[in-house]
Amino acid sequence: MIFDYDILYRAWQNSSRGKHGAPNQARYEYYLEENLYHLQAQLESGTFCPSPLRTKQIYIPKRRVAQVPSLVDKVVQHAICDNYAYDALTRPLIKETAACIRGRGARYAVDLFKQSLHRFYRKCGHRPYILKCDIHSYFATIPHGRLKALVERYILDDDVKRIMLQFVDMTEVGLPLGLQQSQLLANLYLSEMDHKIKEQFHAKYYGRYMDDFYIISDSKAELQTVWSWLADYLAGIGLQLNPKTDIYHGDVDFLGFTFRLTETGKVIVRLRKDKRKAQKNRVRLMARQIEEGKLFPEQAAQSYAGWRTHALEGNCRNLVLKMDERFDNRLREAGYELKIEGRSVEICPAQLRN
Repeated sequence: MIFDYDILYRAWQNSSRGKHGAPNQARYEYYLEENLYHLQAQLESGTFCPSPLRTKQIYIPKRRVAQVPSLVDKVVQHAICDNYAYDALTRPLIKETAACIRGRGARYAVDLFKQSLHRFYRKCGHRPYILKCDIHSYFATIPHGRLKALVERYILDDDVKRIMLQFVDMTEVGLPLGLQQSQLLANLYLSEMDHKIKEQFHAKYYGRYMDDFYIISDSKAELQTVWSWLADYLAGIGLQLNPKTDIYHGDVDFLGFTFRLTETGKVIVRLRKDKRKAQKNRVRLMARQIEEGKLFPEQAAQSYAGWRTHALEGNCRNLVLKMDERFDNRLREAGYELKIEGRSVEICPAQLRN
C-alpha cells in the first residue's frame, strides 16, 4: 500500500533531514506516531487536502521568493514520489535527459555535453555550431491543461493521481519549485520535445537538463530550421524560448560552465566568472544567516557540498580550495568552522571541532 505507516515514516525521515531543530518540526516529531497515523487515515479515506503554500524569502542558492509547502505536505510528497511517481514519470525520458533522475544529475549532463563535443570533433574535425536554448520562466508558466493530461496518462494509481492533481491545483498556472512532484512533472513536460528532436530532426548530439538544452551540428542552417520549429512547438504547449537562445560557433555556456572546443579537439571546461562571484557572495550570506539563526548549519553544509561537487567537475580545484578558505574564515567570525573530508562537508561549532 502506498500509504502504509512504514512508507509515511520513511517519508517523514526524508523530508526532515537537517531540519530537526525547527520549532514546527520538533512539535510534529513530539507526537510523530499519532500524527502519521492521522495522516494515513486522511490519505486512505480521501479526506486529505494540501495546505496553502506559504511565501518565503530564501537565500540558497540565490536570493528569491519561493512558495513552500507545509511540513505535512512535504511528507506526502515524499511518500508518493519516492514510492510511485518517480518511476512512472521518469520511465518515458530518453537517456539524453537529465535532472531529478537518479544517476543523471548535473554531472551526467556536463559529461554528456563534453562527450558530444568530442564525438562531433572525431567525426567532423572542426568546431560545431551549437543551438543553446532555455525556456522563459519555465516552472512559472507551465499550463495545467496538458500537465494534468500527462498525470492522467502516466499515473495509474487512482489515489496517487488524485493527490498529485490536488497539488497541481494549488496554483492557477505553473508549478511551485518547492514541491517534489514539480521537478518530475516539469522534466516530463518536455519529453515529447526530446523525442521529436531526436526522431524528426535526427539530432545525434543533443542533451537536456530540465529546461536547459542544446543541439550540436555542423550546419548552421539546419539549426536555424530547428530553432524556428522549436518556437512554434513550444508556443503550442504554452511556452516560449528565452530571448538568450542563440546559435554559437565558439565558447558556449551550459549549467554554469563555459565549454571551449580547441582546434585540436580538446574540451576545456571552466566555471563561469559570474558564478564564481556569486558563490563568494553566497558564502558570506550563509555565514551571516547561520549566525543570525536564519539558516541551519546542516542546510548550509549541504548547499556548499553541492557547489563544491559541481565546481570540481569543471577542473576548478584551486578555486574550490580558495573558496573553502574564504567560507571557513567567514564561519569563524560566526563561531563555526568548516570541516571537509573528501566530498563530505560539515559545519560545526568552532570549539567542538577535532
